[in-house]
Amino acid sequence: MTPPAVAEGAPEGSTATRSSDLAERENVTLRQWIAVFGAIAGSFVAVLNIQITNASLREIQGALSATLTEASWITTAYVASSLVSMPLTGWFVRVFSVRTYVVWNMALFMISVVGCALAWDLEAMIGMRFVSGFFGGALIPMSMYIVLITLPVAKRPVAFMFWGIAIALAPSMGPALGGWLTEEFSWTLVFYVQLIPSAFVLVALLICLDPSPRQLALLRRVNWLSIMFMATGLLLLIIVLEEGNRNDWFESQFITRLTMISALLLTVFLLVQLFHRDPYINLRLYARRDFLMCCIVAAAFGVGVFGAQFTIALYLIQVPQYTAGQVGTVLMWIGFPQFVSGLLVLWLIPRVDNRMLMGFGCALFAASCFLNIGMSYDTGYWDLMVINVIRGFGQPFIMVVVAAVATAAMEASNQGSAAALINWTRDLAGAIAIASLKTGIVRRSEFHADHVSEHVSSADPETASRLELLTQRFLDYTGDLQQARDQAVAALNTLVERESLIMAYNDMFYGIGVVFVIATLACFLIRRPARRGG
Repeated sequence: MTPPAVAEGAPEGSTATRSSDLAERENVTLRQWIAVFGAIAGSFVAVLNIQITNASLREIQGALSATLTEASWITTAYVASSLVSMPLTGWFVRVFSVRTYVVWNMALFMISVVGCALAWDLEAMIGMRFVSGFFGGALIPMSMYIVLITLPVAKRPVAFMFWGIAIALAPSMGPALGGWLTEEFSWTLVFYVQLIPSAFVLVALLICLDPSPRQLALLRRVNWLSIMFMATGLLLLIIVLEEGNRNDWFESQFITRLTMISALLLTVFLLVQLFHRDPYINLRLYARRDFLMCCIVAAAFGVGVFGAQFTIALYLIQVPQYTAGQVGTVLMWIGFPQFVSGLLVLWLIPRVDNRMLMGFGCALFAASCFLNIGMSYDTGYWDLMVINVIRGFGQPFIMVVVAAVATAAMEASNQGSAAALINWTRDLAGAIAIASLKTGIVRRSEFHADHVSEHVSSADPETASRLELLTQRFLDYTGDLQQARDQAVAALNTLVERESLIMAYNDMFYGIGVVFVIATLACFLIRRPARRGG
């Protein structure tokens, strides 16, 4: 006999009907999970593409007959175009549908990657990297959006765990993989190897995403002038960030003019999007306190993941002079603990105030940065490994929970904009952080060199003793007293420069740590979540 609660003809609003509807919505098929993990793999490849060429720039530079400064645009071109495409993602999805847009995006990304491997000169390489960035940049918010539209709220933390690990693991894995492929085989494999996961992503999304209607009429209603202003303003901003340090920032008229033009164009873009009746990206979401605080934490995450890894990699290359492979080995330790802490975060999300989880992750990241401010020439592999394990353990507490909190109560109409804004804020903050760190390392090393030099003089007994010891050592090799004295002074100057550089790197980690202290405070400005029902 059929129980009364589920008997045929039960009232539409009955408890049985609501429970049945809820169970149906909570049920996720294998096909949907494949689509979600395909999208997450797409975001991993897109972030990996940013970092994987960094360890190979010297070899690519030599093959394309370019200077190292020119070769740095290989990475910059990708970052610039990805920042342009991210804000447009939500609108493209509405116009072309999720399945059509993401599948074509993935296919064109793969073609552009092959184009990078076949590039015949620097201009062709930079052009293909720009194209790769445009399509690759869209894969990052698209992965988050596919999670939102495919999974119910209760199942999203599982996907966000893997999504957060993918976003954080790719920057540390990229240099290691790129350096190994370049050293053992050829720099072209740095691009070809990306086709393997990309093919899986393409097939998974093509087969497992359901078709949906297109809205091509939106092409006639969008403000194309605003898109042009946004794209041009962001590209000029990236040029300012890339060239500012080389041109002494605002001491250069070129940098000053570009900054003013960029600021004007981006201001017009912001005003149009804020007051337009149907904006292609809803910037008004920033006015929601909880979403804004989540974006601040995401921005700190961008500063930490991209900035801290850039700083430690450059330190290892400049001070102990590690090879690309050795640098990658150190950075890989950031990735391993994330799988353990990711599972812990999944267990804690329904049991602990999510603000506490984010605050813990930010505080742990800040602590790891403060542990770096005591680095010296004797700081070795094991010291950095321990710090990287601590840093990696804290990362899922930040990005997994941020994604869940920021999107939990988001309306379906704003999910595309929310996904784009969170990722755009994070990556833009990372780009600004790297430019600031480059300048900071130079300026602070000069400051410390001047400060140390004031205390290093021939009148100082300790300095005189060190010079005498060095002179005697060089005299044993050369037999020429004047030459030995000159070499001793040069060696002492080198020592001063080295120690000044190390202190500058320590200062950078202190600055990143302060950013995460601010992010920790932002976590507790998020409203207390409503108490869960039975």
